[in-house]
Amino acid sequence: MGKKWVMEGLLPSVCVVYKDKSCRELDEEAYRKLLQDMMKADINAFVVGGHAGETECLTMEERLRVIKIAREETKGKIPIVGGVVSDSTWKAIDQGKKQKDAGVEAVLFCPPNMIAWDPNTAEDLLLEHVKRFDKQVDLPIIMFGGPTSEGNYQILPKTFKKLAIEVENLAGWKITTRYDLGQFKRCLNALRDAEKVTGRHVAALNAGDHILVETIREGADGSLNGGDIYRAKEDEEIYKAVKRGDLNKAYAIQDKLRPITDAIRGVMFGYSQTYFHYRYKVAAWLLGIIPRPHMRLPQLPVSKEEVELMRKALVQSGFKPVREAEAIEIADM
Repeated sequence: MGKKWVMEGLLPSVCVVYKDKSCRELDEEAYRKLLQDMMKADINAFVVGGHAGETECLTMEERLRVIKIAREETKGKIPIVGGVVSDSTWKAIDQGKKQKDAGVEAVLFCPPNMIAWDPNTAEDLLLEHVKRFDKQVDLPIIMFGGPTSEGNYQILPKTFKKLAIEVENLAGWKITTRYDLGQFKRCLNALRDAEKVTGRHVAALNAGDHILVETIREGADGSLNGGDIYRAKEDEEIYKAVKRGDLNKAYAIQDKLRPITDAIRGVMFGYSQTYFHYRYKVAAWLLGIIPRPHMRLPQLPVSKEEVELMRKALVQSGFKPVREAEAIEIADM
């Protein structure tokens, strides 16, 4: 068995920062500063392999470099989670072994992209993929997916249970449900049913921003969320308030954050949710947390008009932006 720790509370997915809008080079100094700033909150683990236009757009050398930097900054006090993103089982295994050698305590495991993926009838493909990785790499795994996700990330509760029973190192699950609390509960119950069989606890981790209070109330162990690059302190307060039974405070914080939460997901101004990972970076840039918000293709930048709407949403949510929307550089295509 690989090394495990108690997965609970905040496991932020940390973005990378590039030196300029070309996105050719990592800004290691800015990345270190981001980690240092985030450690002011009570962080359970840093996820430096968070997918969504970040991990899979880095070379393996770059991925190992950010792991090294994260380990240097945390000095062994906070676990580091890498990321596995591959459509090939053998390449996934190779990624896992290299990151294990680099010192990660776990990996966030993304399902492979399979044409015509059918989560109802083809779950054996996913089961075999993860089981082979588990046997070869022997490292704690946090799965990524859920019943309301699209494409290869659509995983049904029945598969949650099978994976939790059959994969010895499955230690956590980033549950994507598009804010459907009922679906989250079904996934949570599937993991708990598996625990009755195996005696092994698999941490249920909320993937989004909108229903953190509700999922923690239902028994989620914590959250794994890219939004913590700009709101870690607020999410820490929500988590701790729910845990001590102060739901009034927890809901008050969550409701106060609603404008920027809706803006990042595109709800506030009727835009696509697809760009929300870029918007996380824009929020952090507006607040002066990172010097540049750029992402590598195929992620595309948001418009200056949208940045201005996000700035207003931050103000409505009680934040104090230090940059104006007009100052943003739109990355070259």
